[in-house]
Amino acid sequence: MIRYQKARLRVAEFFFDERETAAEADIVRYQFRPEPIAGCRSHDFHSLCLDLSRDAGALFARIHRETRYEIRRAGQDGLEHEFAARPEAPWMAAFYDFYDRFADSRQLLRVNRTRVDALAGHGMFSLSRISAGGRVLVWHAYLLSGARACLMHSASFFRHGGPGEAALVSRANRFHHWADILRFRAEGLAIYDFGGWYAGREDTEKLRVNRFKESFGGEAVHEYSADRANTWKGVAALGVHGLKQALTQSLGGRKC
Repeated sequence: MIRYQKARLRVAEFFFDERETAAEADIVRYQFRPEPIAGCRSHDFHSLCLDLSRDAGALFARIHRETRYEIRRAGQDGLEHEFAARPEAPWMAAFYDFYDRFADSRQLLRVNRTRVDALAGHGMFSLSRISAGGRVLVWHAYLLSGARACLMHSASFFRHGGPGEAALVSRANRFHHWADILRFRAEGLAIYDFGGWYAGREDTEKLRVNRFKESFGGEAVHEYSADRANTWKGVAALGVHGLKQALTQSLGGRKC
């Protein structure tokens, strides 16, 4: 569990199959739980997971042929894989800056720094990056809970260069996932979670991301998330949040 304060609200979060304990909070958030949450309106969450108890050869064999080829070819690009199990301030600052620029370029939400700082403070946050010639190409950020590593954020600028740059970053990202998989496996973790899988059929961009994740041979999981208000402040905040979500959907998914 983590606790943090945002907009004067006390928030507590429980992850995966973590046992719930008493928490003094205005809002309790249940993330990626194996069953619907009693007494709450639960929301479906789909993802793809790899079983890291398999040996590395078996994991690599499950990867689609084209992705295996790209991973091998990336070994000739002079890429450097770095990771920080407990990232310190310089790494955190570099990641925040890179990801926020990426998010702005894609009209996505920036990093929730309050939440990420809370995860890092509890030893539940990990970072990794791929560089070429001293230039960072890709960042990955992970939520760590129990024996599970769950991808929270992935950022790169493959759309900003020419075809050669785009191909390099694409290979780097595939190589990055494989290097992270091997790292977490070596650390004794049991599950590599790709952090989401789109269950719809309409959004072509999300379907493209699905195909990328599926190329690593993961297995589908269906989990649930929910928020529960513990105080009147929590009730009011969740009401406003629900209204914003409804307005976003009525505007075709645009941020407002």
